[in-house]
Amino acid sequence: MRVNALSAGPLKTLSSSAVGDFDVMLKLYPAMSPLRRNVTAEEVGKTGMYLLSDLASGVTGEVLHVDAGFHVMGAPPADAKL
Repeated sequence: MRVNALSAGPLKTLSSSAVGDFDVMLKLYPAMSPLRRNVTAEEVGKTGMYLLSDLASGVTGEVLHVDAGFHVMGAPPADAKL
């Protein structure tokens, strides 16, 4: 049995409308992430398909970040203009 997870950046969905300050998150990721953009639902889906495919047959116990690299960055400066 293999168990993996995806940790996605913010995606505009029906459920995301209930998240407080979600619009701030959508502005923060392009400003702070190494790829300087938000991710798409297609990118998250393709990563999930990779995990389900034989290409990932040796991968287990992993959390794959699909967040344009945001997870490797430090906290934004307190005075960041977003």
